[in-house]
Amino acid sequence: MLLKVATTAGPAIYSVVRRYGPQIRQLIQENPELFDTIKTRITSVSQAGKGSRGVDGLQARIGVLREQTTYLYASANNVGVAEQATAWRHELDALDSALPVIGAMSSTQRRQQIRSLEKTIDGLSAQILALTLEDDIEDAEIIDDE
Repeated sequence: MLLKVATTAGPAIYSVVRRYGPQIRQLIQENPELFDTIKTRITSVSQAGKGSRGVDGLQARIGVLREQTTYLYASANNVGVAEQATAWRHELDALDSALPVIGAMSSTQRRQQIRSLEKTIDGLSAQILALTLEDDIEDAEIIDDE
């Protein structure tokens, strides 16, 4: 069931779920709420901005990713994860700062810029969600070990 959810979210999430499949199955059996948490996180990232097009959709997606980076930073188990979350947050802030400029562009430039930003945000989404899921799995394993 989790593979089905991960398939809709994209290849990066699918690979994380496949890699951690046995651990995820065991953790879900021991802690069914973990599945709901993971499913909610995947769904929120993959559905962000779907109802809106253009700059509004991009802003919605950036907002959800900011929430994920904040969560990731707060729950980081090591310095590397915290630093990566901070770097992504700065990148998201820069993308958000660029959005007002798009309105001043010609329609052709605007479409090209929006497509470019969508690809960038797609890549960030996959990376952020993958690391968030890995962190969730590690957190659950650490709690079980105690």
